[in-house]
Amino acid sequence: MIVNTADEGGGAERMSMAVLDGFAELGLETWLLVGNKKTDHPRVVPLYLSPFIDYRPYQAEPRQTLLATRRRAERWLGLEDFNHPYSHRILDLTGSAPDLVLCHNLHGGYFDLRALPVLSRRVPVALRLFDPWLLIGHRADALADLRRPTGCDTSPGLKQPPAITRINSWRKRRVLRGARLFASAESQWMLDHARKSLLAPMVSDWRLIPGGVDLDAFSPGPQAAAREELGLDPGARIVLFVANLGPENPLKDFATVRRAMVELGRRAPEKRIELLAVGSDGPEERIAPGIVLRRLGYIRSVARLVNFYRAANVYVHAAVNETFGLSVAEALACGTPVVAASSGGVLEIIDNGRTAVAVPPGDAAALAGAIESVLDNPSLGAAMGAAAVASARANLDRRTMMRALHAWCAGIHAAWTSGGASKAGVRVGL
Repeated sequence: MIVNTADEGGGAERMSMAVLDGFAELGLETWLLVGNKKTDHPRVVPLYLSPFIDYRPYQAEPRQTLLATRRRAERWLGLEDFNHPYSHRILDLTGSAPDLVLCHNLHGGYFDLRALPVLSRRVPVALRLFDPWLLIGHRADALADLRRPTGCDTSPGLKQPPAITRINSWRKRRVLRGARLFASAESQWMLDHARKSLLAPMVSDWRLIPGGVDLDAFSPGPQAAAREELGLDPGARIVLFVANLGPENPLKDFATVRRAMVELGRRAPEKRIELLAVGSDGPEERIAPGIVLRRLGYIRSVARLVNFYRAANVYVHAAVNETFGLSVAEALACGTPVVAASSGGVLEIIDNGRTAVAVPPGDAAALAGAIESVLDNPSLGAAMGAAAVASARANLDRRTMMRALHAWCAGIHAAWTSGGASKAGVRVGL
């Protein structure tokens, strides 16, 4: 059983669906429980709409009024909202208890962390850490100050309620106390931070399982054919940006991308550049002389998304501390040169100067220079693209990731059933 916020959206959602289908292909009966179901996948069950439990006691007016009152009060105080009672019934939602619960993102207003300690004593509970939310006071995004895992009051997260506070951190630590968990991450960067976080005392086994992409779908193809298919100008210089919610996603630092493109327009106003942003809708915008921003909306079709990667001259990424960087991995697999103003786990999947160009986070001038160097030097872009494809095929195959994840989960279950992962928290050796 997999648990995640939704079944469609950003990287965690796409990975949840990939694991759901990947485990099914391995012959496992797998379900995905979500707080918000957006697809019609038959094995995705929303926590609020299972045919196997009676929701009427939860829907009684006095109980609903009490929950609403608690939420308002805790929101006003800047506290995490743990008032989600269906979380305590997840073992009943598919008709029979699973052998293992694989938790992806548990934030997003649908899950009660107080369910984890009891749950982890009934079945093994494994975590996939796609962001730092479980490690700190509140914020799930890469802007959270991971150097202060207790969530100090000076964090930039105070701009987005509920605030990061020491109280949230203390509360999370207290809520999770007694849980027996297993944790994995897609990057060593994320794993290292997790080992030093408030989550660490509750974890009995850590595992690095790098992410991957579907290399059959995300693969190189003729740029001209992709542009013709998409109706794009065959002679345009195209920069691509992909993010759930597009430029409006506060976690992906589009502001740095915009400043970099403005700088490009200032340097060479005669050059025509199209910045294509996948993830949100909006009108076309001229952001600098010769620079046009076009929002393309959320793209559900994998084939169409692949064509945008193939059509681009360069893919740009600016998330400050990216845990893995699924869109970067997809661009590499398609042979699209990557320019990244990022740090964190994304630096583990690129080879600076060979498959990508990396510059410091937030440095718009350096990002502009890196984009310009690729756009002005097609031979450099071609060489980077070829190296990117080779690297992706060697290191980013989703089938390899799926086998490693399955082996890890199978090992946890085997140790659990034999007593090797008992309440004492013995490490699992695979």
